[in-house]
Amino acid sequence: MKLQLIKLVVNKYITTQMRKVKNYYFSTTDYIPATTLRGAILAEYYYQKGKIEEDFYVSPAYPQNSAPSHYFSPAEGRKGSEFVEESRILSIKNDEINKGKDMREVMNLGIDKKPRIGVIIKPNEKQKSPNETRYIKYTPSSTILMHVAIDKVSASSFHRMLYAYEYLKFNEMWALAKPGDVIDTVEQIRIGRSRSRIDSIVKVQKVKEVNLEEPDGLTYCLSPCVPSLLGEKLFEIRKLSSGKTLVIGEESYYTGWFTTDTHSGAKPVFKTMKEGSLVYVEHKGDYSKLMPAGLNFMVKIEDLASLLSKVSL
Repeated sequence: MKLQLIKLVVNKYITTQMRKVKNYYFSTTDYIPATTLRGAILAEYYYQKGKIEEDFYVSPAYPQNSAPSHYFSPAEGRKGSEFVEESRILSIKNDEINKGKDMREVMNLGIDKKPRIGVIIKPNEKQKSPNETRYIKYTPSSTILMHVAIDKVSASSFHRMLYAYEYLKFNEMWALAKPGDVIDTVEQIRIGRSRSRIDSIVKVQKVKEVNLEEPDGLTYCLSPCVPSLLGEKLFEIRKLSSGKTLVIGEESYYTGWFTTDTHSGAKPVFKTMKEGSLVYVEHKGDYSKLMPAGLNFMVKIEDLASLLSKVSL
């Protein structure tokens, strides 16, 4: 699978995916979701070309040299910020599953290792080993800004209309996009909400074309993954003797705005497997059909270290 590696240079604090609690909007992700990034890229493309490429897709944008943790890159302790991953661990586990090894043995992490799925981690350069890679949790710097809403009738601030927003600072980020005219054209985008988007210019730079393995066997979810939707099977996951599907990860909820010729402002909500989940793909089917919606960006990798080496900026 050939993809275009792009570098995003974030000049200021930005908002990503947010959740509202009373009058406070706080960030729920330490990265830019694929739906947000795709919308920003296509908006700029439309301003320049006056058209939209519906089949364009892009992965979530992660901070430089970081990616979501998976089950076999566990934390050292329940609340620990240090993670460890054995070299080629996903290839090793894939072989163990293929040989019919008991899943309890496959899933065994040893003492004091706690899996935390989807945590953004980056290599700890101070601790290197030839047989494993040690990671630390990535935490972006953040700031809180207050926004005052103005009542349209009185033209003054209105009761309970003072809002607090959390903004994050990322500097450089990486993402994988579909090669073609869209990514060849767009050189900058705007990320954020309402007025915060005005001067939050993010530069988009093409780095190189990378070739990643398509889903087959034990596969890593770089974005939320869903095997079927609205009764349509997109890819097939191996079933265990117990009847359960071979998924090693956690669930999350997908939300996104969609507008079509017949429906405007539709906001579907459904369960998915979150970033960093592992699925054993028996047949890849039509998995890529939902990639423009920010879903099923799946790749087969040996370990996180091998992925990060390929997407190095």
